[in-house]
Amino acid sequence: MPFPPSTNPPTVSDKDCAICHEPLLVPSSNNGQPSYLIDDVEFRCKHHFHWGCILEYSISSFDARNRCALCRQSVLNSKGEFIVRVRNEGGFISGFDFGDEIDRHLFYKANPEAEREMTFLSLMSQMDFSDAELFLKGEDPDANGKMDPNVCYSSGRMTAMHMAALNDDVEGIQLLLKYGADKEFKSEDGQTALDMARAENSKRVIALLMAE
Repeated sequence: MPFPPSTNPPTVSDKDCAICHEPLLVPSSNNGQPSYLIDDVEFRCKHHFHWGCILEYSISSFDARNRCALCRQSVLNSKGEFIVRVRNEGGFISGFDFGDEIDRHLFYKANPEAEREMTFLSLMSQMDFSDAELFLKGEDPDANGKMDPNVCYSSGRMTAMHMAALNDDVEGIQLLLKYGADKEFKSEDGQTALDMARAENSKRVIALLMAE
């Protein structure tokens, strides 16, 4: 959704997205009731955008990634970083690297299975086991077969079982074992889930893994 180059951009309210001109709120899904959840990405030039609007714009071309969609000023700071202010339901972040977010989005767009794996790992870390189990069954919305219960995070070669062991998460361990997770799987530094549970004194997980 690129805007034409402009040295005198139109006046826009800092309460509306400079691309779609809608209020800087998450669209309501509650039977037409108004939303009160903020969705605001503010550039160094003080223009404001919805997260989705500016992400879609920024990935459209190299030039779009480096310039404001409205005033066409550079979005980069003196270090070449694309730093923005973000306000949403999670709070306020004054130094968010939107360039990293663009790179992450492009990577997952090119590697959809990697995004599916990270979604599964995120669900496990949040202890959302009912949705996580859909992945293990191969019944999630983007299913391309059953999820490998030994899938690893992008660094450290740690699995969901390792993370569950660190958090004394018995229910998570039980779910993973049910779908064939390997309790002897070792992290990058050679630790099993049991090793990590012992290091954290995760007593319930220790007892469970010792009994298996």
